[in-house]
Amino acid sequence: MQQFARRPFSLLAALLALFLGASIACAQNAGAAPEIDLATAPAALVMISDPGCPYCARWEREVAPGYEASEDGKIAPLVRRFRHAPDIAFIQRVVYSPTFVMLVRGREVGRIVGYGGADLFWMQLAALMEDVRVALQRSGAAAPNFAEKQVERR
Repeated sequence: MQQFARRPFSLLAALLALFLGASIACAQNAGAAPEIDLATAPAALVMISDPGCPYCARWEREVAPGYEASEDGKIAPLVRRFRHAPDIAFIQRVVYSPTFVMLVRGREVGRIVGYGGADLFWMQLAALMEDVRVALQRSGAAAPNFAEKQVERR
């Protein structure tokens, strides 16, 4: 009789765990941007990381919100991938985590290896974005020039 009484609790615990797991997965994907085709996207910044990477978590806290809202983030949207994801197998020599690889039409134009703080990242990114703009111009898809915003004249 005890064995029969334990089954409903086991079943209830399993259902509860399944429900919580599905809820967490939905919450994580709720704010996810649409998938970007790395081979054809005009530009993309691929963040390659490992699970549990403390430097990756620090970058996510200190830089990610600002990057995604920045002009650079609009030109080259952020794509997060774990090191051995099949769709980034063509990216070679990833040793440190995080590694940020800038792609223009599926070709690497540069990378930032590691994370040494927000100031250093933004400085390295500025140089990388110059290469992106040159590569986009060569491919015929010029990046938006946010420096030439039109000023309303009265």
